[in-house]
Amino acid sequence: MTNLDFLNNLKNAVETGEFNSDAAKKIIDINNLAETKTASESGEALNKRLESVGIRTLSEDDIALNLQYEQKMEEIKKYDNANKVLATLIDIEDMVIASIADMLSYVAELEDKFTKEFEEENPIYADLSQKIQLIKTKYNQ
Repeated sequence: MTNLDFLNNLKNAVETGEFNSDAAKKIIDINNLAETKTASESGEALNKRLESVGIRTLSEDDIALNLQYEQKMEEIKKYDNANKVLATLIDIEDMVIASIADMLSYVAELEDKFTKEFEEENPIYADLSQKIQLIKTKYNQ
């Protein structure tokens, strides 16, 4: 359904009494105004007719101000998007830091648990000992 179909359906609903609202009545007024516009009507007369149904014409200053507003809103949207991406990155970083802290805590537990085996240089625990040392070196622990 196109916008024109929607407006026509709304107009018909208001005219038949199936729909009644101030907004719908305004649509009918605007539609009637559009249907009665003549080519000889001056711009000032047209503006008065438009104002009579609640439509205000924009000045050049209004248009420039609207353009500035739209540009500022685009800038704000970009800034907001950048902040959302930054927040996601910070959240991921926090999770990684927490995971590393958990891993280092687990490494400390393993060192305590297998102290005797590591001191005896038991070959069964050589790979575990090597990995613990690698993690401690890599993460400055």
